[in-house]
Amino acid sequence: SFRKFTHLKFLMLVFGVRLKTVFTKPQGEELLRQRMIDYVPMKREHIDGMVEIEEQCFNSGYGRKTFEKELENKIAKYFVALQSDKVVGYAGYWNACGVADIIDVATHTEWRRKGIGQGLVKCLIEQCQSDGVYELNLEVRVSNTAAIGLYEKMGFSMVGMRKNYYENKEDAYLMQ
Repeated sequence: SFRKFTHLKFLMLVFGVRLKTVFTKPQGEELLRQRMIDYVPMKREHIDGMVEIEEQCFNSGYGRKTFEKELENKIAKYFVALQSDKVVGYAGYWNACGVADIIDVATHTEWRRKGIGQGLVKCLIEQCQSDGVYELNLEVRVSNTAAIGLYEKMGFSMVGMRKNYYENKEDAYLMQ
């Protein structure tokens, strides 16, 4: 369709040709899984599920109040992945003057390796297009090989490293 072509053309221009793999047609089981998942903007009623996933994935201390503040944050955009109204993943970014930073991408432990992270990142990229973002960045733990693989599959590449970035002094790759 024209919308997909325009979107793909934008992503190729902004993020490079490598992102075209995001738009390959899913087949078999992946197609069935994607049909079961709805990707929607975050609402207040999603926060409890997001906190549960945050505790599983990051143990960062993000609680209900943090996500409530993100709802009010004018530069923040978050999406949730829903399976029968249960939050099974979420992702968000901050956009400051056309430069966006992905803050979180998290999937419930029971729903990993099912394409949900990829679907969430795709939602973020599409929203970036709508928001006029021209640069999209993220940090990822050097030990998080699954996430690094996902981001590379989505067209991101490593552009630097942040030493001792995390609270446990682990380094982070900076990806664009």
